Amino acid sequence: CPPCLCGRSSPVSAVLVLIPPGLDAGALPPGASPLRLTAVSAALDALHSSPAPAVICTDTLAAEDLPRLAHAIRERAAPCIEVRSGPWDGESTSPVAAACRGVISGFGTGGLQRAAALLAAGD
Repeated sequence: CPPCLCGRSSPVSAVLVLIPPGLDAGALPPGASPLRLTAVSAALDALHSSPAPAVICTDTLAAEDLPRLAHAIRERAAPCIEVRSGPWDGESTSPVAAACRGVISGFGTGGLQRAAALLAAGD
């Protein structure tokens, strides 16, 4: 079975980093595969076509698309982390946050970088 999917903490070879247009992801760790999201369909395609762990920045995604994205995340064996560049109160309903392994919010591009590093390290 692939690394990190059986609860073992071992490095993985790639991490998908799904980034909205206009957001500079900064310096991502080795093994990060950035993909610009032009629409939620691009995120769904990436999640269905890759077994890699994923970081998903949901800043510009439409609220009506989030349940479909959450469903795609729940169908995957690999972990996902939602990143929000701005603050989140942690209480507002978020289907994506509920489907993900964790949420990093309020740290701008630093959240993308840290989430990718965590998943790449197998944490």
